[in-house]
Amino acid sequence: MTQNEAPIVVVNDASCLIDLRKARLLHLLVRLPYRLVMPLPVRDSELIRFTSQEWAVLDAGIAIFDLPPERVSEAFAVKATFPRLSANDCFCLVTTRCHDGAILLTGDGLLRGVAADDGRRVHGVLWVVDELKRLALCGDDILATALELWRDDPTVRLPAPELARRLRVFRRA
Repeated sequence: MTQNEAPIVVVNDASCLIDLRKARLLHLLVRLPYRLVMPLPVRDSELIRFTSQEWAVLDAGIAIFDLPPERVSEAFAVKATFPRLSANDCFCLVTTRCHDGAILLTGDGLLRGVAADDGRRVHGVLWVVDELKRLALCGDDILATALELWRDDPTVRLPAPELARRLRVFRRA
């Protein structure tokens, strides 16, 4: 990225934020050199039960995006086309459409597929780990611990081979 180039926008959905919290990586997410964005309805979602300290970290590093009325209508149209997507998933997809070259950060399989079919760049929490490593924003021990927390949490669904591969790399270093 050059000096005059705007940072890439990363639209965050609830699933990734919840998993990053479980892995104790929220404070590192906001250090990534991207413009982190969260749709207002996701910020206000009852699904995200964070402490005031966790919200303070996120609020300092993630911009809240309030969809304009015509874009809210677009989100409802997406919901009508893909009724299994949650309303918040639709807001995340449309928010990604509002920013050129934006990345959608989600762990939701259906949303990932719909977004990819829509031509969006999509990543999950393992990409965050890879970026933290690539940019040397923390030590390998922190990343290995995060991977172990995910591996041992039955509510986190990540590909076991990918977790194991990264764990071997981080534990070797």
